[in-house]
Amino acid sequence: MLRVEFVFQPSKTLGNSRRGAMVPLVCIMLPVLIILAAFSINFAHMELIRTQAQIASDAAVRAAGRTFSLTGSLADSRAAARNVTAQNLVGGRVMPLPDSSFVLGTSTRSASAQRFNFQPLPIGSNTRPNAMRISVNQQDLQPLFRGINGMNSYGYTRTAVSTQVEVDIVLVLDRSGSMAYAADERASGFFYPQAAPPGWNFGMAVPSRSRWLDLVSASDAFLRILEDSFVAEQVGLVTYGDSSTLDRALSPTYTTVRDGINRYTRNYPAGATNIAAGISTGNTVLSRGRTFASKVMVLMTDGIRTAGSDPVPTATTLGNQGIIIYTVTFSNEADQTTMRRVATAGNGQHFHAITGSSLQTAFENIARSIPTIITE
Repeated sequence: MLRVEFVFQPSKTLGNSRRGAMVPLVCIMLPVLIILAAFSINFAHMELIRTQAQIASDAAVRAAGRTFSLTGSLADSRAAARNVTAQNLVGGRVMPLPDSSFVLGTSTRSASAQRFNFQPLPIGSNTRPNAMRISVNQQDLQPLFRGINGMNSYGYTRTAVSTQVEVDIVLVLDRSGSMAYAADERASGFFYPQAAPPGWNFGMAVPSRSRWLDLVSASDAFLRILEDSFVAEQVGLVTYGDSSTLDRALSPTYTTVRDGINRYTRNYPAGATNIAAGISTGNTVLSRGRTFASKVMVLMTDGIRTAGSDPVPTATTLGNQGIIIYTVTFSNEADQTTMRRVATAGNGQHFHAITGSSLQTAFENIARSIPTIITE
């Protein structure tokens, strides 16, 4: 039988023609791909610059707003902002901040769920500002690849506002018997303070070298800083010994708080140390405050818990509710470990002092840590 086989052999002419057809196609597409790549790189570069500018603006306005709230000096605020921008470069350069970039104003809101509304203050206004706005307008920047899609320059405009938020503060102070002792002597349940005059007893005016008077001075320094700030903080007072007392409700008038503290200066009681009770009553004070205000508790003790329950779970509950708790321990007898845990649970900070002057410094540092937020 005759068998026929067909063998296919590719045409050399056809293969060469296909390879020849790809050359002009590549020549046409390559410039297009290069242009698209350059456009993408330009776009990514511009977005990076604008993001860096927003970060620098936010950092600058936070520094400026915080400085103004403490000093009331616009010049110092500008200097603080420029110092921060020197550390937050935009495209490898320092973002310019002329004096015209800084505007003082007021930020207000009617409820905690609403946004702050910034209103500039006219020059010469008697209204006290509580906010600062920084506006940056940088144009005529060059892209990495000029002329792509007709682009020879670009720019950015960035605005950031820093606001001193409304704050309700409660001082929760230890008035246990050990606070009648001097800072440099060890409190004892068997002997009266060595610093007390002969014949002294609880129920009389507190001894002149007592821890309580150191606390009076520290509290007064705290209130003076708040009085000098540009925010109307409200302050209340709670004291605790065997149990706690709501001594003064929240008020923008700090004289009432000073009077509540001095009440015990004139007639100092004995008592144990019930820290958890103080925290609970402090929460009662804050719960009656402004619904839109931030809540801050300053908790101070000179010893260890000798009455009541563990204060850490109570502080944890408050921390979960958004209340910030600062803690201060005074004297080497104080339980620093527990109070650090209380501050951590309350998303705050712990301070320790062993002298009257260091106690005052701790309270001053807390007053300067009152929240500042970026609201735009």
